[in-house]
Amino acid sequence: MMDSQHPPGRAASPALPNGPGVGRKRRARSSKATKAQILDAALHEFAEQGYEGATTASIARRVGVTQPLVHYHFGSKEALWKAACDSIFERLTEHLRANQADVAAMSSAPELVTQTYHLIDFIVMHPELPRLLINEGIVKSARLHWLVETHLRPLFSAWNTALDEAKGAGLIKDIPNAFILFTFLGACYQLFDLAPLVREIYEFDPREEQQVRRFANALIEIFLAGISREEDEEDDPA
Repeated sequence: MMDSQHPPGRAASPALPNGPGVGRKRRARSSKATKAQILDAALHEFAEQGYEGATTASIARRVGVTQPLVHYHFGSKEALWKAACDSIFERLTEHLRANQADVAAMSSAPELVTQTYHLIDFIVMHPELPRLLINEGIVKSARLHWLVETHLRPLFSAWNTALDEAKGAGLIKDIPNAFILFTFLGACYQLFDLAPLVREIYEFDPREEQQVRRFANALIEIFLAGISREEDEEDDPA
């Protein structure tokens, strides 16, 4: 019996995928994208306003979704804050890992220089990171403890090891690591975080690629010259 739905000699067109499974996949992709947008908005909001100043309502407005949807995806403001912190440190880890080949075979001094370039690049791309640290670092809290134990202690441990190795090799002065690291980290981000002020006074944008390179070169020259043992050796009459 001839199929009345299709003319003779013409094959039936394949049915377009439009079943319940396809709908679920589309909703899942949409939900995943929305969750990522909320997370990105939360990162900016917490960085700009601090934990106390940020609200799930303001984060929802950034994305253009309802506040209940934010709570649906993340449960609570604190859980969202932790997820935002996880996301920025995951990006930092990926960035450093992607550039690990650059320093794998280097001695301590060139490794410090190369890692400096990579860190400055990341801070320029993600100013939210130092802002989060400043917001949380000025007051002792359960959030700060979580941030240190989850993300910062392993990172600082690696930096301490690199500095100790450089000291052991006689490359840098025996200055406490805390003094070196926090002086350096402060210098890394402030020029870029205060970009509007820099533009007003010096009439250039520090975030332009050429200026970023110039600043990195200047910071390395100023910073590493300041902690280098070379000047001590030159001044030594022996």
